[in-house]
Amino acid sequence: MAQPLVVFGGTFDPPHLGHQEVIVGLRGTLRVPLLVLPNGHPAHRRTPSASPEDRLRMTQLMVQAVGDPLVSVSDLEVRRPGPSYTADTLARLAADEPERPLLLALGSDAARGLWRWHRPDRVAELARLVVFDRPGARIGAQAAVEELRGHGWSAPEPELVSLTAPEVESSRVRAQLRRGEVADGLLAAPVLRYIREHGLYRESAGSAAGPDGIIAPR
Repeated sequence: MAQPLVVFGGTFDPPHLGHQEVIVGLRGTLRVPLLVLPNGHPAHRRTPSASPEDRLRMTQLMVQAVGDPLVSVSDLEVRRPGPSYTADTLARLAADEPERPLLLALGSDAARGLWRWHRPDRVAELARLVVFDRPGARIGAQAAVEELRGHGWSAPEPELVSLTAPEVESSRVRAQLRRGEVADGLLAAPVLRYIREHGLYRESAGSAAGPDGIIAPR
């Protein structure tokens, strides 16, 4: 059987140190290839501040900074028109490599709301969940799974992972960038350079307000 593939999706608006450390932590714990998947058009949240193409490029730069050859970035959702649904993405990945098991990595805050996603039954059919928690998470991984099951989710038991990745909110990073502050320790240098070169997250960009987690419910 082919080696499993971990799918780690999100808006990445922008991709920051928290995302990087989650990637490193998942790779170190699971020791299988990991696919980072920026979503194109989130279905259940405000339109991201940066375009899908800019978020894809920033994510590629972030992953290059991680420097792990077994971590790659997919443009699948950016290229696909219409809302980005995880069920559709997993179906496409499964069709491309039917023999390869898929693992869907979700933070505990996102996992607890999986029952509200588009076709959660299809998500559960296509991939086994990996639920991670980290310092600052509003709910632990085990509690998130129990809450999810309380809403009728009955897929096989997820793998639970505790990470030391710092809690970083993209909204905080965007706010600092809008104010012209240097986001020290929050962004990889190539990502910050890209943001400056392309004039992203300025006041005129009209960034969406409100806190967000690493992975958007979708």
